[in-house]
Amino acid sequence: MSKALPENRFNGLRVLVTGYDLEQGEHRGIAVYTKALIRCLHEAGAEVWLLTEFSATLASRGMRRLPRSTRSMIQNARILEALATGQQVKDRNFLAERFGLIRTILKWNHRLHLLIEFIQLPKHYKRKDLHHFPLLGLIDNPYKRIERLSYLQHLEGIISAPGVFLASQTAALLKQDKPVQIDLQDFDLLLTSCPLNILPHHLPVFVQTVHDLIPLEYVSHNENSLMFSRRLQACLPARRLFVSNSTASKFHHHIRSLTKEEQCKSGSRPIAEQEQVIVQPPSLNFPDWILADPHRIGDHEPTSYLLRPSPKRKKRPRSTGPFQYVLFNSSVEARKNLLLLAQAYAQSNLSSHGIILCVTGKLKVDEYSNSIQAIVSHEPGIMLTGYVDESTKLDLYLNSLALLSPSLVEGFGIPVLDAACLGMPSIASDCDSHNEIRSMHDFDQHVLTISTLQSSDWAEAMNAIAGLGEAFKDPKLATKERRRRISRYQHYKSIFYKDLTDKLEAVFN
Repeated sequence: MSKALPENRFNGLRVLVTGYDLEQGEHRGIAVYTKALIRCLHEAGAEVWLLTEFSATLASRGMRRLPRSTRSMIQNARILEALATGQQVKDRNFLAERFGLIRTILKWNHRLHLLIEFIQLPKHYKRKDLHHFPLLGLIDNPYKRIERLSYLQHLEGIISAPGVFLASQTAALLKQDKPVQIDLQDFDLLLTSCPLNILPHHLPVFVQTVHDLIPLEYVSHNENSLMFSRRLQACLPARRLFVSNSTASKFHHHIRSLTKEEQCKSGSRPIAEQEQVIVQPPSLNFPDWILADPHRIGDHEPTSYLLRPSPKRKKRPRSTGPFQYVLFNSSVEARKNLLLLAQAYAQSNLSSHGIILCVTGKLKVDEYSNSIQAIVSHEPGIMLTGYVDESTKLDLYLNSLALLSPSLVEGFGIPVLDAACLGMPSIASDCDSHNEIRSMHDFDQHVLTISTLQSSDWAEAMNAIAGLGEAFKDPKLATKERRRRISRYQHYKSIFYKDLTDKLEAVFN
């Protein structure tokens, strides 16, 4: 690239990172990866901006007449509110809040406006269509104190391109198959956190991240296969990051090789050869005070209500205690294979040992979730927490007997990596990505990968860890174990962040 990387790696580099998954209601694997990218780039000296499709248009004439600094403050707040809630902020109307008829009229007017916006989605975002929101000027801003937006501390600012991700998805379904174009002459590099059907102009380096090919290889996935195929094809002219060797192998076999002839015939979309297989850093974050003295790691006693056992055990557990549960920390969908895990728990003897299966995924309104609910209704030892915040997730990992991940397919498998870095036992499916994690460092001593063909195999593996909880009933031993996990985790976290920085530097150059 045009800029030489100085000693501080990315010092002086202006990088735009896409925030598609940070806009979703739940921050799962790819959102965690996006936060890691932002932090890694910032700590290596880059000036990092976030690309969002959330807009902050001030529709009323009165709003537009406000001083520029006031308008900027309001627009910043609306963008940050949208990122905090995962929903586009709507204008509040004084009359509509008090009169139902006006509220109904405005609701239908809003829907009509959305339809018109959808039809008129840009195919090319020019510089004038992009709105810059610097964050350094925010004084005592409330959004910087929201856990979900903790990544703001590593951002220089936000670029709003209204509807850009929706436009790219729509373009992928059109017969012409032309990616959405975007002018980015103000930046040195665009880095997507997942494959996007976009084509940037006027910047030296374009890097796309590929996590998996699951929408193409697993029918039950909820993403349109044509749309996802074209998102992957849009990665061909870009430099690429793969989150596992398994994903890289699948991409080369099914995407690059199958489209090469078409590339030659059309004379378009040359294939970029520069790519790296990276390992996403682990996702847990500990309070600074715990790590203040590297020679004496502090304890992180559980504070979550989920880890405060009730004096009277109810039929359905709403809480548990430290080292009295095994953990499933994933979304509830068919490929995550929670149904097998629920069956295996029912077959195991964990319940007789007072060990609960803690499920942090939220059940959906679909046939698969109904099947799980049918087992849960007859198995009182399964606790459904729904989606949990980062603080609660940290508590659950630090105090769990083991992590369970029976996924049918994964791009990587961040829950298993988190557990391996902590040095806590994990029982995981034998998919390629889990085996890759198992082969790293000393992780084979902590990760057991087994087939998902028989739930009885999982029940037996779960029975093998049932006795571990007895030792940790001693508070001193529980404290010692948490401290051991924290110290080990920080060691491996620093290793993985350094490795990510090295791989980013290699693909940028």
